[in-house]
Parts: sequence; structure tokens; C-alpha cells
Amino acid sequence: MYKTLSSWRGLLVVVIVLYHTPILELCEAAHMGVSLCFVMSGALLAMRHPRAECSWWQWMWPRARRIYLIHWLVLALLLIMQWPMGDCVTDWTLPANALLVQAWVPVRDFCLSCNKPSWFLCALLACYACYPLLSRLMSSLSLKCKWMIAVSLLVAHCVVMGVVSVEMRDWFFFLPVIRLGEFVWGMVVGASLPSLDKRLGEWLRARAHAVEAAVVAFVLAVIIAVGRMPWLDCCEDIAVWWLPVSCIVAMSVLLNGSEGLVGRLMLTWPMRWLGSINLEVYLLALPVTYFYSHYLAAVAGHFGHPEFYGISWPITLPLILIAASILRYLTKKFSK
Repeated sequence: MYKTLSSWRGLLVVVIVLYHTPILELCEAAHMGVSLCFVMSGALLAMRHPRAECSWWQWMWPRARRIYLIHWLVLALLLIMQWPMGDCVTDWTLPANALLVQAWVPVRDFCLSCNKPSWFLCALLACYACYPLLSRLMSSLSLKCKWMIAVSLLVAHCVVMGVVSVEMRDWFFFLPVIRLGEFVWGMVVGASLPSLDKRLGEWLRARAHAVEAAVVAFVLAVIIAVGRMPWLDCCEDIAVWWLPVSCIVAMSVLLNGSEGLVGRLMLTWPMRWLGSINLEVYLLALPVTYFYSHYLAAVAGHFGHPEFYGISWPITLPLILIAASILRYLTKKFSK
């Protein structure tokens, strides 16, 4: 169990939530957080299940069950809050969102219908669905061939994003097929880590503090650089993150059990708790924000406190964390 990976995901999910409050300065870090989830998922599956031997249904059922259970509970909560306000969706975007197929429709408003963050679940389900076939196809390939495929996907992504219109780029950001590229990249990273561990594992663990400092410095440098390089817009802030997030994944795996200062911070109880509820936090961001803006702030404004309309994340973030903990508890109970 690579606990620091879960903590990293939890931390970056909070960054994504804060970006949408909005704190626009966190834009690049938020995009990196989304990319980390896909790369990390591919890497972990490649390490734990190098080749999916079970049937497709046996593979998908436990993953789809968890995703749909959380998604339906959050969607129901959002609809219950929207109904009294007259904002409840009644067109065909609702069943598409409930079934998690909305991200396949090339219309931004359709992709982001109902609970907007759920586009991520649509793309993640597509990656999970493809993994049994991908693992079988790639199991017979050498590591060198796998990296040739990964690099080809990276180049193809940049070329496609460079030639399509800005409007198409906007949709491609959410398209599951596009996200499948970084998932495959993660699979190759995961397949490479055992060999890297044999060659450099002991050397890296002996210098854990320096390795972590170098990785964090590299990630921060990319975040700063991307914000100042508009020509990278053709990559739609996806491909530029494949290497930085791969470094985070590799660092967490190779230093597992021998963490430096950064790793020990990620292993503290608050960070591990945040990692355990990362999916719930991500999905509950919109419902809690809606509840705050349409109910709490409205009531406060009615009683002469309009300043609540200008306050967001200092109140919504704690509410999201509390609601996520409750949702996590409920889904564990339902799963049993």
C-alpha cells in the first residue's frame, strides 16, 4: 500500500476544489491534480494487476459499483437542493449524467451538466473498462516497446491539440479517449518502476530527503513555467503534466517505507484522512457550494449580512470535508 500516493491525491483534490471556488492562481496545480489521478490509476493497476486474468464483468463490477454508488448519492443530494430553487435539470442530460456517459457528447454544457465534476468518473470508467484488454496486449511487449507507445501517445496528443480548433480543444479536455492516453502512460510508468527499483532503489532511498526536494522543486517549476507559456495551450494543460505527475508517482513508490521529510508529512493522519475521502471531496464540491450560495448565504443576506456572498472557500471547504466524511461512512455501510 503506497499511502503517500493517496495523500498526494487528496491534497491535489483540495487544490481542485479551491480552484473552482474560484482561486484562479491555482489553475495549473488543479490541472495537474486531474492528470495525477489518471496517471496514478494506470500505474497502480499495472503494478497490482500486470495482466487482468478475470472476466471483464468480474473486473468492472467492484469498480463500477463504488463509482456509481457515490455518484448517485451525490447527484440525488444535488437534485434535492436544486428542486425548490427551480434549478433541477429535467432534460435528457440528467439520464446521461446518471449513467456517466455525458463526457462522450461533444458539447461543453452537456459534458458539464448536473454535477459538473462527474465528467471525471465517466473518463475513469472508460479507462477501467479498457484495462483488461490493454493489460493483455501490453503484457507481451518489452519495456522498450511500451515506452515507444507511451511517447507516441504523448506526441500524438500534442499534434492533435495543436491542429484542432479552440472549441474542440475545450471538449477534448473532458473526452475519455483523450484521458485514456495518460492512463496508458501511467500503465507504462507502473510497469517500469520494478526495474527502476532494482537498479536505483537503494541509492534513492539512501537520499530520500534530496530526492523528495528535487521532485517537489521540479513540480513547482513546471507549475510556474506553464502559467507563463501560453504556447502550451495547444496541449490543453494535459500532456505537460504527464512527466511531473509521473515523478510524484515514482517517488512515492520507490521511497515507500523510507520516506523523507515530505513523505512523512504526507503520512500524517490529516493527510492520510484527506486521501481516504478524496473522491467524495471532489464530487461534493458543487453540491456543497450550491447549498452555501443558495441557502446559507441567502439566509445570511436576508438578515443583513450580504458579506457572506463574497466569502466562499473558508466556509465551503470545511463543509465539504465534513460532508465527504459522512458520505464515505454511508457508502462503506451500503457496500457491506
